[in-house]
Amino acid sequence: MILTDTSDRYNVFLIGNNPQEMSSMENNLSKYHKMDFIADVGFDLRDSLSKVFKHRPSYILLDDCYPVVQIKKFIRRIRNNRKTEGIPIALLKSSNQYVRVDGIQDFFLKDNFSAERLFYAIRNSRKIRRTQIVLYKSYKKSRRHYHSLKANLKKLL
Repeated sequence: MILTDTSDRYNVFLIGNNPQEMSSMENNLSKYHKMDFIADVGFDLRDSLSKVFKHRPSYILLDDCYPVVQIKKFIRRIRNNRKTEGIPIALLKSSNQYVRVDGIQDFFLKDNFSAERLFYAIRNSRKIRRTQIVLYKSYKKSRRHYHSLKANLKKLL
């Protein structure tokens, strides 16, 4: 069973503060033979944010080494930009502890990270992110309809 054509390419952006871990993950991605991953690495959240806006990768892998407040701010800035709101983001976790961060599509444990798992996560997260956007837009639309209906009822009464 052939999953995809090998001409498919995914731009993956790895963000973390440990160069050794990031280079091993990048090597793991480059050795995957079923899919061509083009990996870019960032070490600072502020610089990484500008790279994301400039290059618009297909997928972002964010290490949990940063404080949760900075991670939330980074994700919020990506989600608030119209050009980058659809980019799936996964969190690379060093332990299996619960972390509450909105805007994350997937979680990976660093110990079990592989290119094949990333490939399947990318396929699934694209569908999930599209669904989230559609649901949010329909929510906003229905809310607007509700408020207009409410205003019309007030006029009648």
